[in-house]
Amino acid sequence: MTFVEELKRRNVIKVAVAYVVVAWLVMQFSDVILNNIEAPGWVFQVIMLVLGIGFALALFFAWAFEMTPEGIKREHEVDRSQSITQQTGRKLDFLIIGVMGVALAYFIWESRFSAPAGPPIVAPAEISHENSIAVLPFANRSMQQEDQFFTDGLHDDLLTQLAKIGDLKVISRTSMMKYRDTEKSIPEIGAELGVSTILEGGIQRAGKRIRINAQLIDVKKDQHIWAETFDREMTIENIFDIQSEITRQIVTAVRGELTEAETATLAQIPTRNLAAYEAYLQALALIRRPDYVQDYYIEAETWLQKAVELDPDYAHAWAMLAVVHGQAIWLGYDSSPERFAAAKEAVENARLFGPGFSETLAAEGEYLYRIENNYAAAVDKFQAAHELAPSNADILERLAMAQRRAGYFDDAIASFKKVMATDPENSRTATLLTETLAVVGRFEDATPLVDQWMRKFPAARDLRATRILIYMYGDGDLISARALYDSLAPWPGYQFYVVATQLPMMERNYQGVVEALEIPEIVELLQNRGFMGGDGWPAGFALRMLGNEDAAVARFDATIDLIANAVRSGTNTDAFEFGYQALALAGRGRFDEAIAAANRAVEIMQSSGDAIFTVGMRVTRALVLGMAGKREESLAELENLFKQGVNITRWQLYLDPNWDFFRDDERFNELARPQNLEETRQ
Repeated sequence: MTFVEELKRRNVIKVAVAYVVVAWLVMQFSDVILNNIEAPGWVFQVIMLVLGIGFALALFFAWAFEMTPEGIKREHEVDRSQSITQQTGRKLDFLIIGVMGVALAYFIWESRFSAPAGPPIVAPAEISHENSIAVLPFANRSMQQEDQFFTDGLHDDLLTQLAKIGDLKVISRTSMMKYRDTEKSIPEIGAELGVSTILEGGIQRAGKRIRINAQLIDVKKDQHIWAETFDREMTIENIFDIQSEITRQIVTAVRGELTEAETATLAQIPTRNLAAYEAYLQALALIRRPDYVQDYYIEAETWLQKAVELDPDYAHAWAMLAVVHGQAIWLGYDSSPERFAAAKEAVENARLFGPGFSETLAAEGEYLYRIENNYAAAVDKFQAAHELAPSNADILERLAMAQRRAGYFDDAIASFKKVMATDPENSRTATLLTETLAVVGRFEDATPLVDQWMRKFPAARDLRATRILIYMYGDGDLISARALYDSLAPWPGYQFYVVATQLPMMERNYQGVVEALEIPEIVELLQNRGFMGGDGWPAGFALRMLGNEDAAVARFDATIDLIANAVRSGTNTDAFEFGYQALALAGRGRFDEAIAAANRAVEIMQSSGDAIFTVGMRVTRALVLGMAGKREESLAELENLFKQGVNITRWQLYLDPNWDFFRDDERFNELARPQNLEETRQ
């Protein structure tokens, strides 16, 4: 008898087949149960190990032992004439058939009612004509809090990939985070976001392996289109391969086949260093936080420096470093020559290692915007980046910001509205849009939007500050402005600084102005370049109105000296500081020097083409000229500004006590008299 025949006689082959089928069923049921209870990845690995050991033991026992009427005996102890292996074999046949029937039933159930792997079962033509996708926040199945940044980072990275696909509307990350741990159904979420498909899934890291499951759902039918579980070694190549495969399946199901250019984009691997990628994801998680706070950029910089140290060719990390350095200079917490050099190095390396990437083009736009203050050129760069990533809300928002700075206000408003279409939960964009409408005097459009969004975003502080400014400068309603302001808690932001100092000034509450400038959050903000010296004029003016001339003079002199000794940055920061100095010099009666400083501020701001703050500098110059007795020049400046209709209102002049010296001049009063003055008085 041959060895194979002996294996058959002892039923070893049938035992092997039965064991494999049963083990497969056990693994399938375990996978479903463990995913539902979000068990750690090692649990499934232990089950696989036990089943593997069990297989070897089953084969050994089938070979070495035999079932007999008296029980289990060692095979060599059994008289072959009394052997019942044939009966045992038939029982095994029935067992195999039964188990395979259960397996077939499970397979049919999974194919029809669960999440099938393989090609889509819903053809693209059957899906809504709107090619749109929302990606729910991935579940962190590792149950380790420190892995949350990795889970969120992969979610963000996948959205970035999808945003590069043409003719595909992708809901931005900001709007998706509200659905973390949601109990809403897929149709409910789809209806709220206006999308035809939704992707959901989870990520599990266990040792050197990563397990990602994803399933694409047709919102209208509430059925799975595609699903797959990726269980692979934790390598950077595997991570990017999984992202590309998920993207490919989404695009195939929703829109159709990928173009050659899109396929090439998906094939790009930004880094081959896993540790560098993880450091990048840490920085990404910090910068993507909702508030515009400099501490996040400071923290992110540490992780990005680590990323480029681990992989000096990592273009995406260099691009984000350029953004961080630009924010350091823009926000004013570091305007050192070393920071400027670091920003230039970062953008050059992004260009060197990632030419043509949307991330690189956006970084170049940031450099032009925040460091060179060349807003028209920044618009071109952001526009090019937007064309490569048409659904990237972050790039589109930056394009809109550059457009408004360059004076393309209608384009900026249209771009902000597009951002809100793909990122409806973005309170920052809502603030920027209402702020832009107010800047161009479209208060009738801004007011209903800001009121609506204040209800939607109760925690959005800058949005409330914008509403206060609309009350003040759009309506002349100081009572409503005060009521809203009193409900705010301080924060070290520009918007809070403006309303905290301007509101009491308009109320002619001079002690309130002095006290506002002592709020710790404002004191903190005034340490930054661009704000440094910003307290000199309002504090000095308020102290003078309170009759404390010595204290007023001391504040003016301190501001003059502070700015005179400041190292010039070569950016618009200098314009703000010269403007503060001009007012302080005027407060001391040094009018020739004040006019020279005001002219310098306007010159710097005009050279950048800043359509918003150039107006602010010109208002400062008009005020200095008026205080210096050059009324004709002052009035001519104001008349020209009102013709432009940007960033200046009648209520602003009417309420501001800084202009009281001019109220005996009818030409000024005609300019300052609000058109709805009588209506407001009633």
